[in-house]
Amino acid sequence: MKKKIRFVALFVLAFVVSYIPLVKLPFMWVQTFFHEISHGLMAVVTGGMIERIEIHLVGSGVCFTRGGNDFLISFAGYAGAAVWGSLLVLTVVHAGQRRAHFVAGFLALFVLMSGVLWARDLITIPILAVITGLCVLAYRYGARKPVEYFMQFMGAYVILDALKSPLYLIDGRSLGDGAALAEITLLPEIAWVGIWEVFALLCVWLLWRALPAGHESSQASVNRH
Repeated sequence: MKKKIRFVALFVLAFVVSYIPLVKLPFMWVQTFFHEISHGLMAVVTGGMIERIEIHLVGSGVCFTRGGNDFLISFAGYAGAAVWGSLLVLTVVHAGQRRAHFVAGFLALFVLMSGVLWARDLITIPILAVITGLCVLAYRYGARKPVEYFMQFMGAYVILDALKSPLYLIDGRSLGDGAALAEITLLPEIAWVGIWEVFALLCVWLLWRALPAGHESSQASVNRH
């Protein structure tokens, strides 16, 4: 199967899974983790610090930071999730099934260390443990083709949610990252929703262009002889 066709299939599957209540939970947690850690990392990059991260059972979350650039920290959540998802898909595609477990291993260590450093409540800790466990399993069986598909699926789900989630801010309540940016910049919240949507679509477009159009590399079949 061509890699671009596979990506479309995984994207469609991610859309379907996003409407299956229990099945979608671990993937929602993954997306929320990337969203919140993007806030936190931007705080660190701009001279602040992460105090703690919370991820809730329903898939929402919050990152408590101190210092840093408020504008960039607020913008980084949805934008960062789109970037993380794109990098996950692209890295796994170019690494191939024999190296996908290294990507999974990095994510397992990254999530584990984030939990050790910044998780403080009895909901976030087990959620991050579940995410770490998924990555550890992928690392353990990383040389198998289904694991490559699984890692790409996680990336596709994160990108899809980065497209869908900003739309929930259009609720008239003036809460969340869009409201924070509106207060800082005087641009209305709807404008920031549009900017995040364009940014996520741009990530999808760049990812699409970067994906190989041909069949899987023949190197794998050569190695079997």
